[in-house]
Amino acid sequence: MRSITVKCPKCHEVLEVDPKSGEVLRHAAAAAPRAGKDFFGERLRQIQGDQARREAIVAEGREKHKEKQAEFERLFQKVKEQDNVPPEERPLRDIDID
Repeated sequence: MRSITVKCPKCHEVLEVDPKSGEVLRHAAAAAPRAGKDFFGERLRQIQGDQARREAIVAEGREKHKEKQAEFERLFQKVKEQDNVPPEERPLRDIDID
């Protein structure tokens, strides 16, 4: 027994019909139209995410650089203050009087 497969023009569903009796043997819903993969949109979102990560890394590097620069400045000021202190005078020894 052979059956005929027919696609309904109205609802786009697939019907399997017995040609002798006209009875519907099988009724299958039409496959939903496949949404094509949005390659460009997906790649754009990926690039934007990469850009955000790069900006975060650069901002973190700038912050570390500022902290390191402030530490060097603090150390420089400390050494500069130590250099401005006059050296203590050594007491004169008997040998130095000659």
